[in-house]
Amino acid sequence: MSGNEDNMREHAAAATTAGILYIVGTVAGVLSKVAAIAPVSVADDRLAASAEHPGAVVTCALLVLVMGLSLAFVPVVLFPVLRRVDEVLAIGYLVIRGAVETTCYVLSAISLLLLLPLGEVMSAGPGTASPVGVRLGSLLLDHADVGAVTALVFCLGGVMFYLLLYRSRIVPRWIAIWGLAAIPFYVAAYVLAMYGVIGTDSTAQTLLYVPLAVQEMVLAVWMIARGFRPAAVSPVPEAGVAPLAGS
Repeated sequence: MSGNEDNMREHAAAATTAGILYIVGTVAGVLSKVAAIAPVSVADDRLAASAEHPGAVVTCALLVLVMGLSLAFVPVVLFPVLRRVDEVLAIGYLVIRGAVETTCYVLSAISLLLLLPLGEVMSAGPGTASPVGVRLGSLLLDHADVGAVTALVFCLGGVMFYLLLYRSRIVPRWIAIWGLAAIPFYVAAYVLAMYGVIGTDSTAQTLLYVPLAVQEMVLAVWMIARGFRPAAVSPVPEAGVAPLAGS
């Protein structure tokens, strides 16, 4: 009985921690896009604007790192629970979301920080927008191709995660199905922007983000408020120990 109680406490702690990390990562990501970098993103010459607003650039880079590290620790926290469902799939989720996706976020943060030294060198002076600076600043700030790669990695990990949730029933299946259904829209938001069909940070792109963004917040709140269903995850029997009758 004490083993079951330990498992319940483990699942509750993992669910609460993962939910908090999801919220922290999402809030940091939203702030990095709509608040911190706003003075630079709306300027014609992003490099010149970066030289004028270095604090905004640094803050945005830090928020991107907070987002990346928060989301990277979700699979680390959940691995002891998810490995009992499918260890291979859980390891894949851990590698994709914990390592590969984090690397993409680190590269994005480095790209943002490069705006500062290049802005000081390339700035053409007050009231003048350098064509080279405009183009280079757009590449470093928008980096649609890098964003698309990050989104694809994120969604690949998401598919693994929601399959694990669906199979385990540790949260209601409708939450997992919602996540699986929303992922194609999230991928489309980046791929369409990369091909120029819709604008980066446009209303159309934002609408394509919404289904998965809302689903993740619902999942996070559920994990914090309700936790996992302990009976849905069976501990892996230790070697040489027979399972109890009726289990």
